[in-house]
Amino acid sequence: MRALFGGRRRSVFGQGKELGVYRNEAFQITERIDSLLAAVADEIDALRRRDLDPEEAVTRLSAEEDLLDEEVARLQAMMAPEELHGLHMEYEANLERALRGIVTAERGCAITRLPHRPPDDEEPFIYYKRGHSNVTHARMRMAEIVDVLLVWEPGTPADASVTARLERTREG
Repeated sequence: MRALFGGRRRSVFGQGKELGVYRNEAFQITERIDSLLAAVADEIDALRRRDLDPEEAVTRLSAEEDLLDEEVARLQAMMAPEELHGLHMEYEANLERALRGIVTAERGCAITRLPHRPPDDEEPFIYYKRGHSNVTHARMRMAEIVDVLLVWEPGTPADASVTARLERTREG
């Protein structure tokens, strides 16, 4: 009996076609996630500046959180090349950080509904600031990871560290 594939172990991403499919799918999903997180960051920032009503913000943030959950499911269903699993997981971890930022801002909004809360209470704004910081910093790190995910070539290291980014900048 002959071994399939000429007796060699077949790599899931041995062909460029599968890598291209992964890149296209990753690009589309991460673009949608980034645009949603940009909108979330703007809304939380509007809360910080007192330009958005907390009740309206909760409605918007909840809707965006639901959309992000759908994108997370798509992201987790993707089949990443084995060499990119670590970066793929780091991207997901930063997405969780961004989602925690949304929940933090929603907690700030909930504080505004508490009875007997002094009108000059700054506590909700501390939550807005923390939430905005989490979303913004997670989004920045996610962009760095996506830059590596989309240009990675088999046989090269999948590294999204600052050192690797500086090295790529010098080469390019």
